[in-house]
Amino acid sequence: TSGKTDLSCLPGLINNDVDGSILEISQDNAFSLSAISNHSVSPHSNLTGTPPSKLTNGLLSQTMPPQKGQIKAGQASCLKQTDIGVFFGLKPLKEQEKVAESGPHEINTTPVPTLGENSGLRRQRRARQRKSKPDTNADASQGTGTVNTSNVVDAQGEAGKGRTRGWRGRSWNRRNAVGEVELPRCPFYKKIPGTKFVIDAFGYGEIQGITAYFLTHFHSDHYGGLTKNSTFPIYCNRITGNLVKSKLRVAEQYVHILPMNTQVTVEGVTVILLDANHCPGAAMLLFFLPDGQRVLHTGDFRADPSMETYPELLSCRVQTLYLDTTYCSPEYTFPRQQEVITFAANTAFELVTLNPRTLVVCGSYSVGKEKVFLALAEVLGSKVCLSRDKYNTMCCLESEQVRQRITTDWKAAQVHVLPMMQLSFKKLQDYLARFSGRYDQLVAFKPTGWTFSQQVESVEDIQPQITGNISIYGIPYSEHSSFLELKRFVQWLQPLKIIPTVNNGSWASRKAMEKCFNEWLMEAKAAL
Repeated sequence: TSGKTDLSCLPGLINNDVDGSILEISQDNAFSLSAISNHSVSPHSNLTGTPPSKLTNGLLSQTMPPQKGQIKAGQASCLKQTDIGVFFGLKPLKEQEKVAESGPHEINTTPVPTLGENSGLRRQRRARQRKSKPDTNADASQGTGTVNTSNVVDAQGEAGKGRTRGWRGRSWNRRNAVGEVELPRCPFYKKIPGTKFVIDAFGYGEIQGITAYFLTHFHSDHYGGLTKNSTFPIYCNRITGNLVKSKLRVAEQYVHILPMNTQVTVEGVTVILLDANHCPGAAMLLFFLPDGQRVLHTGDFRADPSMETYPELLSCRVQTLYLDTTYCSPEYTFPRQQEVITFAANTAFELVTLNPRTLVVCGSYSVGKEKVFLALAEVLGSKVCLSRDKYNTMCCLESEQVRQRITTDWKAAQVHVLPMMQLSFKKLQDYLARFSGRYDQLVAFKPTGWTFSQQVESVEDIQPQITGNISIYGIPYSEHSSFLELKRFVQWLQPLKIIPTVNNGSWASRKAMEKCFNEWLMEAKAAL
């Protein structure tokens, strides 16, 4: 194995329902922001890859992004998922001739009970608990400051404050007059005004007046409510569609596949899917409404400077932004994904070089963290072993390059992928014992945004936890935007209205985010 490898092209959040109080918010509660003129400042460098080497401070610069007009509208998007192998950092396929587009595509379509109010006493008790017991642990909370709501880590790993405080986090047994179980009402921030569309809203039963259900990506807090018996008309891209059909067994007739980076028409509304830089298949949705309004719904996303080159965003003005605000709190300024991936690859390479009998383990979820473990396998010249279920999930990506890198034979790979919950010393010690004839040391990487705070100035400051021959590195790899990445994206896009889709379950949280949004745009205005 060579000491150098090209880890370029490894660019890289989790919506959920919130407390019942959000259901009382009207559309007027969205944050209306004044339009701000364009500005001209120096851009950040792009997230290009670097070979394993000594890394410098990886925190994102606080300088503002270039104005839209500084980038040519015809420049190609850097994060298109047309080559999923490149998305994961593998060598790019030979560029193929683009098929001439014949214009927008028409997608044919076929065309809830209320939620009772929470107890006032229960709300007061929760409010007292939040005030009296602030949680400053970054692994379990968004931290202190003006935003202070409870957090429960989601099944996909990186949950924001209050992400799972919605109806799925409680045992719903409200019944109507005839004894039927009532489902919660779909909150306004999952609906696109002026359309019959909802986004990631499958847990509310059949929503009155809705004829198209969009799914941004295949994470359980977004597709929750979908089953093999579902008859919702689902709109998503091919990768997400493959996962819906393969994992949930939803009938193919209900899954409508939309192409990436291509204008399509759904029920008279033009829609474009853009890469969200989150997990495989994750897409942002750009809507061109009949009244001339442009709406961008980010779903879960990791904002990236290369998004400022998306022709689809350069050629229009977005009035309303539905924003993933998982890490919308100033303490979350973790490094860029590429720097974290390079750090993990450097570390694994050095440890295996010193002791070839080192087993490398990477934590993962059902969908997510693929870039990390594929980079580890690449730098070590090894295959990566997955469970049969995870292997089948990876096959849904339709990439022959990825398929050639993965295996289900645990003895045929030096890189093993395990569920994040198994990355404890006791469980890893037992796991290593299973391969004692081949390995006598284990290093594990736990990639999550919750492992980083302002106390760590660089990935070089990351230290492992070590017990005996087991080392565990918590690496600040997030598939959600950091605070500064959100700031840059908003200052570049300059929407007139911002609607937060995460951590919006309390008045204090909403006000804190509103304050951030206004400060970001005022700062951009002052820089002119």
